[in-house]
Amino acid sequence: MLELDCINSYRLSVFSSKLETVNRIFQNTSSLFSAHLISRLGSLVITIWLMPRYFSESELGGYFVAIALTNLIASLTELGMQNPLIREMTLHLQQTRHYLGNALIVRSILSIVAYGIMIVSGIFLYTPIIVEMIVFLGLAEIANSLAQLYRCVFRAHEKMKYEAFTVIAERGVFLLIGGGAIIFNYGLITVCQAMLTAGCINLILSVGLTRYRFTVLGFQPSREIVTGLMQQALPFAIGNLFNLLYFRVDAILVSKLSSDGVDANTWYGLAYTIVNAFTILPGAFMMGAMFPVLSRAWEQEKERFPGAWTFGMRWMVLSGLPFAVGLSTLSPEITAVLFPTYTPAEVTKVSEALQWLSWAGGLIFVTTSVQAVLRATDKRSAFSVLMGTTALLNICLNLFLIPRFSHVGAAIAMVISEVYLLVFGIGYISRNIIRFRETPLILPTLLKAAFLSAVMGIGLTLLKGFVSIWVLIPLAVVFYGGGIAIFGELRARLRFD
Repeated sequence: MLELDCINSYRLSVFSSKLETVNRIFQNTSSLFSAHLISRLGSLVITIWLMPRYFSESELGGYFVAIALTNLIASLTELGMQNPLIREMTLHLQQTRHYLGNALIVRSILSIVAYGIMIVSGIFLYTPIIVEMIVFLGLAEIANSLAQLYRCVFRAHEKMKYEAFTVIAERGVFLLIGGGAIIFNYGLITVCQAMLTAGCINLILSVGLTRYRFTVLGFQPSREIVTGLMQQALPFAIGNLFNLLYFRVDAILVSKLSSDGVDANTWYGLAYTIVNAFTILPGAFMMGAMFPVLSRAWEQEKERFPGAWTFGMRWMVLSGLPFAVGLSTLSPEITAVLFPTYTPAEVTKVSEALQWLSWAGGLIFVTTSVQAVLRATDKRSAFSVLMGTTALLNICLNLFLIPRFSHVGAAIAMVISEVYLLVFGIGYISRNIIRFRETPLILPTLLKAAFLSAVMGIGLTLLKGFVSIWVLIPLAVVFYGGGIAIFGELRARLRFD
């Protein structure tokens, strides 16, 4: 009898642990997703609603070029450090301040180097007005890069609500100041200065919350900590650089290779901004909430790792496929509603890119799961090779497609690159990390999602000429959500055993 009680007590404790983990994952995902959703909506108000009304296509194209360049070069400050830092702090919470302080030394030095590269690149490549934008946008990137180190503390401690607060505050400041600058005709330079102000607010809040909620800021410089982080980070740094190169090089190449010049940057940038607003979900879920869980499972509870990864992959499949189908189907109608001041020809230019980028966005849901697994399991070489070959493929495709199809060619290149990343990433994981026979089957989920998405797409195609998109979008969400509930996908539980 006593033995039976012990067994039941053990089972209850295991079940409680699993339930607590699931609840924590969804709470953290909800916090990050809500905050970044508000942030992206603020960006959409600025980029999609205000800017096309107050700036010419050439001006807006220059802004997108400056954003792409500063964001790409700012990746040098990260040096692959973020995920190893979260990983190490997750495993050694008592050493948080020492890991944070030593990482801050490295990032500060790299920030100075990166900012210098931004300015020199801008002077040699672009016009004075774009260089002036780079000056302020570059400083904003540096401020946000430093703040990101403090956000690593929030993620390691699995308290994403603090990151959510800083995200909302930073974007709120930019929306108020930047939006006001646009409405009152202060120009793009003032908008860039508003972004710098918001970045500084983000940094101040991140430092303050870390100091008063988690740890004191004093630390001891440690060669051992820096060496350990760098040994993990440098291979990921190469992969991260390739990753960002893959995501940003298209915006830089479009202005140089397209016959439409920087105007093509505007059409591509607007479509990219729409898709990017929705890819916060995989980032919040896999790289935010799930990453500490995956890291801990791999290091300390390997028997729970396959179930954790399958759990994440299921939800990314269920979310990514309907997103791609729905947005691609309604691209012309959405573009026409968002850009009422554009001519039919300009609306077509944006919607053509959006139709392709919709599929790239849907694939990003799943490829984010692939990247999260490679990072959590510390597969540095594999990550770097995979991202390097993806970036190389993307650049070659852009060089071939942009001169022929302008900005639409860049969108097609991204879709092909995402397919490559998914196929080879899943192949590596199945051979070297998780055998398919060790994981709960994802195929039934994929088939259900594909069936519901196809039916939804057909319905949208038939109805969109007669019903407003403001009615169609909620109907599609209700139909798909009800479908996955009927098929039992919402009742599927997280399996860690």
